[in-house]
Amino acid sequence: MNVNKSISLMLLAVAVLVGSGDNAAASYTYSTSLSIISVTGGTFTNTPGTGATATSTSGGTSLTLANISGPNFIVPSTNTIDIGDLTLTSSTVSPASDTFTVTYSDTFTLTNNPPPGNPGSGSFTLTGTITVTGANAGGALVTNSYVPPTSVSGPFLGLVFSGQTTNFGAPTVNGAPGSLGGIISATNPVPSPASLVILGLGLGGVGLFRLRKRHGS
Repeated sequence: MNVNKSISLMLLAVAVLVGSGDNAAASYTYSTSLSIISVTGGTFTNTPGTGATATSTSGGTSLTLANISGPNFIVPSTNTIDIGDLTLTSSTVSPASDTFTVTYSDTFTLTNNPPPGNPGSGSFTLTGTITVTGANAGGALVTNSYVPPTSVSGPFLGLVFSGQTTNFGAPTVNGAPGSLGGIISATNPVPSPASLVILGLGLGGVGLFRLRKRHGS
């Protein structure tokens, strides 16, 4: 193997390693910022930095959304995580009951301190709907659905949100909280400029080697 071929293969190998480095698993911390947009059949109050509370028109039932944070969001991978906590309380006595619908937004932020992975942080905002049906001190039916975001800010160009109600944990009334859990798949398929440059050099070296070999030089 001559020098030209050796250099070409080395450049290709380096390009592959650099490209793999961009997509190497990295551990991120995350945090949420929940707020209520509107309530049908009730009123609401947002508390910046904490969460939000919705109360039925009768005032007998309240739903509270609380922000959460956590470590070890791995990119790239598919992660099942909590994107917020939900608590439901009611003083309404059966057979009376409360029914209302809450539309909310949740800004989800990832922060990474490399290596590996992209530096800094990225965020996206999703919107969702929680419906509380037949709530009183004895129980309630609670459903949650949310819409994946259409764009992601920051360096996480391949970040995709999915899952909707798949992993929603409904709360008990006057008891244990539930979760707005979902699935987040995060990838970074876009090669860095450095990878593209080195890959181009490697391919160019191979082309030059084959050209010289064809002409017997």
